[in-house]
Formats: sequence, C-alpha cells, structure tokens
Amino acid sequence: MATAQVAAASAPDAAARAVLDQLHPLLLPAPPSWLPQTPAWGVLAVLVVLALAVLLWRGLRRWHANRHRRHALAELRRLRSELNAGTVPPARRLQAARQLPELVRRLALAHAPRNEVAPLQGEAWSAWLDRSLGDAARPFTRGPGRHLSGWAYRPDAALPWDELDALLTLLERWIRHHRLAQERA
Repeated sequence: MATAQVAAASAPDAAARAVLDQLHPLLLPAPPSWLPQTPAWGVLAVLVVLALAVLLWRGLRRWHANRHRRHALAELRRLRSELNAGTVPPARRLQAARQLPELVRRLALAHAPRNEVAPLQGEAWSAWLDRSLGDAARPFTRGPGRHLSGWAYRPDAALPWDELDALLTLLERWIRHHRLAQERA
C-alpha cells in the first residue's frame, strides 16, 4: 500500500497534465543582424576596406621596387660565403672580391639615372655613394669603402684584405639603406 501511495503522489494528475499541455514552447528572439544599424557604420566599413586596399597596394609597390635590393643582398651573401670560406681556392676568392665593385655599380645603375651614375669614378663615385647612404661619417670616402674601386683592378698583393669584413658590412648596409636624393625629399 505504501508503494501505491508513492506512485500516485509522483504521477501528475490529469488536471495538471492538461495545464502543461496548454503551454506554448519558449519563443527565442531572432538572431542579431550583421547589417549595420546606422549608415555611419557602413561608411566606416567602406573606409576601412579602402584603407586596407591602399596599404596593400603601397606594400606591393615597395616590395616590387626593392627587388633589386633583395637580389643584391643574395649576391652579396654568396660572395661573402666565398670570401670567408677556408676551402675556397685563392684564385676563386680573388675573383669573388673583384665582383664587389661591380655589384655596387649595378645596383646604383638600377636605382639612379644612368647619366648621373655611369660617368662617376674615383672620389666622385665615393662621394655619390656617401650621399646616397646619408652617413655623415662618409664611409666610402674616408672609411672602409675608400678602396672599393681598387678591388676590381689592383694586384692581389696590393688589396686591403684586412679591411674586407668591414667593407662587406658597409656594402650590406648601403644595399639595405641607400636612398636617392629625390627619395629623401
């Protein structure tokens, strides 16, 4: 008898079941719209997209304009590895050292007007390199770059091999940071 009372108490009666059956399911609100609520948000979104497009366009232009620098840096890394490797024959090392002035001249001709750079030699060439680097210390006139032109023609015994590492470091800095006068303005 005790189990019958527990079963009767736990089962809902017919009146309670009828009330529960009349309830409607829970109504959920509509999901929020992705469209902006005011026109200003739409205008702002268009401006942001335009700004990103301009930044992307400028970045691609800069990347494309610096392709000569990337190629020159790769060539300088190759020459540096040949110059610093102990297993390279002396003739190959000398040949790699003689390519340094040519590398600088080719990059200068790729960036500057040919009629401005091509006729320069000696002190005028060193002064142009100093101006394009913008270094007040004038490393191509007074520093490790002063013998750059000589690396192409001097005899092996007359080359300043002890200044080679400083020259390679200077050339890498020049390749990365040189600017023409119209680029500085």
